[in-house]
Amino acid sequence: MTGLPLYNKILVLLIDFVGVWLAAIVYRQQPRRKLNKIFVWMVILMFFWVNFAYFARLIGREQPSLSLLSLRIAWVVTPLLFVFLYAFVVCLVNKEKKYEVLNRIVYLLGGISSLLVGFTDLIVKGARFTDGNLTIIYGKGMLPFLGAVSFFIGATLYVFFREYLGLSPKEKIRMEYLLVGIFIFYLANILFNIFLPIVLGVVYLYWIGDYSAIFLLGFIVYAIVKRELFGVKVVLTTFLVVLIAILLFLDAVFFTQKLSFQILKGISLVIFLFFGHLLIKSILKEIERRKEIEKISAELHRAYRELKKLDTAKTEFLSIASHQLRTPLTIIKGYISMILEGSYGKVSERAKKPMKNIFESNERLIRLVNDLLTVSKMETGKIEVEFEKASIEEIISSLIAELQIKAKEKGLSLKFVKPKSPLPEVLVDKAKIRQAIFNIIDNAIRYTNNGGVTVKVKSQKSNLKTDKESLLIEISDTGEGMTKEEVSKLFVSFSRGSAGTKFWVEGAGLGLYIAKKFIDFHNGKIWAESPGKGKGSTFYIELPLKS
Repeated sequence: MTGLPLYNKILVLLIDFVGVWLAAIVYRQQPRRKLNKIFVWMVILMFFWVNFAYFARLIGREQPSLSLLSLRIAWVVTPLLFVFLYAFVVCLVNKEKKYEVLNRIVYLLGGISSLLVGFTDLIVKGARFTDGNLTIIYGKGMLPFLGAVSFFIGATLYVFFREYLGLSPKEKIRMEYLLVGIFIFYLANILFNIFLPIVLGVVYLYWIGDYSAIFLLGFIVYAIVKRELFGVKVVLTTFLVVLIAILLFLDAVFFTQKLSFQILKGISLVIFLFFGHLLIKSILKEIERRKEIEKISAELHRAYRELKKLDTAKTEFLSIASHQLRTPLTIIKGYISMILEGSYGKVSERAKKPMKNIFESNERLIRLVNDLLTVSKMETGKIEVEFEKASIEEIISSLIAELQIKAKEKGLSLKFVKPKSPLPEVLVDKAKIRQAIFNIIDNAIRYTNNGGVTVKVKSQKSNLKTDKESLLIEISDTGEGMTKEEVSKLFVSFSRGSAGTKFWVEGAGLGLYIAKKFIDFHNGKIWAESPGKGKGSTFYIELPLKS
């Protein structure tokens, strides 16, 4: 029971420990993810393969029948491990439906191969102990079995390389990790489990092919686990590479007598060190990439702070400029009004029309300046909200009376459909709610050329979180209408629909933005709906009904 070299036993324990550790990390990351479940099953199969193969060699002399049973178990899971590796690649590229037929062939062939190994002598006929080494007696079905394994390898590589070119750079990196692991695993199995024992009769190196599974699993971890704690991974990977390299070196120098086998083991050691170097180098590159990403993130954060400063400066500039503009504009308005009223003498009919145009243009400028001042106050948090009880019906009635002249000038109807029973008063900032509703109705008049605007208000069961009941104000028009894209951008500052350009409607795109902010101050909700172009629009304002 103690005939195997000590390093062989140490390697088995090491593989078991690392395998369980990797499976635990992967499973804890996302237990329900299919890819992670496949990996865990691969670890379980690897555990059976490595341990039962080792157990068969360990007890071969004392208990040949039990040794043969252990060997069969190891060989039963061998095709299953190759099948799960194929399934892992297909799942990793998320192309299970695309390769549905190939999947069925691989799974069916894998199941049949496993059953033939377990219940017949076609693949593994027996085993004997020769010169201290376990030698497998192969059955007549060995060549077809190797053909099936070759098919699993070919199917895996076919899916891998076919999907590789279409992946993103990030996914390609993951696939490259996997390719290195697959290459080491396949190469070790072809060399030590097939070529040497079957062709040359060299059986004492068989364990190297079995233990190569750990490299496959190690590289797969890089393909599915979040790449964090790279320093720890570098230390662990370097430790494993160095440890296994030392064991391989000791085996070649101290436990191998023939020069030809020493040379062969030396070549294997060089190949292992080469790929171990590539692994460590790739991890270090990932560390550098992470540092670069963190550096870029810090630069973006600094740029964001600078942008925030510029945005604050812009808001302050708007506030100062607006204050400086409002005073002269108000003075201009007063003088033009006095001139039109005849305070400075009679004005000819010919001069009245251009003076009225100047007055209206000045009014638009004052409204724009007021809007800019309002926006700057909101963005700097300087705007104040004063709540008082008010009647929404009275606010709307006064607005209808104020805007009726503008609607008639365009030949439009402007109606307020009052509720059948009086609505209760609400606690609002009267001036701001009035401004919000004014902006919506004024906007509807501006973008309507035929038909009219209708305003309705009613109480309803609230859709808001702040109250059980709410008031719903509905402002509908028969205007140009909007697309879904225009509706989604309506309440953004300096945003206007295409109708504004089409009809040369004046405005800076601030009215709806201000209305939304004012409604937000009241824990309300504002939105718009439109069936499409040429079919009008409807704006809704919902306010919590508070007593």
